[in-house]
Amino acid sequence: MKHVGIIGAGIIGACIARELALAGCRVSVFEAHEPASGASSRSMGWINASFVTRVDYYQMRIAAIQAHRRIDEQFNGALETQWTGSLNWEARDDKLDELVDELGQFGHPVKLVARDELRVLEPELADLPPKALLMEGEGTVEAAHVTQVMLRAAQDAGAVVLAGVPVSAIERGEKAGHVVISPAGRIHVDDVVIAAGVMTGELAEKCGQTLPMKNEPGVLIETNALPFRLQHTIWSPDVHFKQLPDGRAICGNLFSGALGGDAVEDVALRMLERMKQRLPNAAAGLKIEKVRHGVRPMPVDSYPAIGRLDNGAYVCVMHSGVTLGPLVGELVASEIATGADIDMLVPFRPGRFNE
Repeated sequence: MKHVGIIGAGIIGACIARELALAGCRVSVFEAHEPASGASSRSMGWINASFVTRVDYYQMRIAAIQAHRRIDEQFNGALETQWTGSLNWEARDDKLDELVDELGQFGHPVKLVARDELRVLEPELADLPPKALLMEGEGTVEAAHVTQVMLRAAQDAGAVVLAGVPVSAIERGEKAGHVVISPAGRIHVDDVVIAAGVMTGELAEKCGQTLPMKNEPGVLIETNALPFRLQHTIWSPDVHFKQLPDGRAICGNLFSGALGGDAVEDVALRMLERMKQRLPNAAAGLKIEKVRHGVRPMPVDSYPAIGRLDNGAYVCVMHSGVTLGPLVGELVASEIATGADIDMLVPFRPGRFNE
């Protein structure tokens, strides 16, 4: 039985662990803190394919939405995915028609809706634009919850999760495989996956290879329950937000990495004021219940880094891990279990940074 060590118990590591355990591998997950304590607990949880930057990446994100729907069915709703769709007018009005053509050509459901239809779709929303994109196939999840469900499923299939066990080094084995060095000792594994979020670049460096990252800080706020129900996730030019099943809302900045040196509390208050302007019928009673401040992992070119380092360790890091997690779990597990290259992953190998 192949023994695979996975470093990181966020949504990426959890999805890979489940798939590998189901494939019959012996799986050990090493987590420096607690599962889902990093970016997975500080995410809007948007499942989307809303922008075309590269055709291969866009196709990956569309496939990722399909993977989310598959696991949603497999878990019988236990993931609590909300397939609300999204309303999006981040781009300028004169760019929206172009975006409809770009997004639609690969089968992603998207259409342009005018202000009158927006009023019908979201009657509580104020300061409406002349038009917006309606993307009915998109959804949201609470990433920390999905991570925990995936880890429990992995454990049910035989995986072991070692929480509070930071990995300090990864060495090549004397004959094959790798040795994972941590407070748990020197553990020999046949293969190792670095899915450590913002720490992935540092661990890759310890493996002798540069993986340049531009990890970005971000702020989310959780509010008290809204007095009405939103039907979609909202993406406006200055703020984005979604509603949870219990009525509370999660809100973030459009550019979550652009804190501009401001205090987190000040950024959070500005977000609340923007949200009040968008939702005037909730404004009087709208309050912040919790502020989530964290850092999201992102390779320097903004695309996933998935594949082997020169020393044979497998690396897997990206934004957005929420959208891509279930698909990446399937594909990475397949590559590790079979040794075959998956075509969809080939353009995103980490070796591109060393060419």
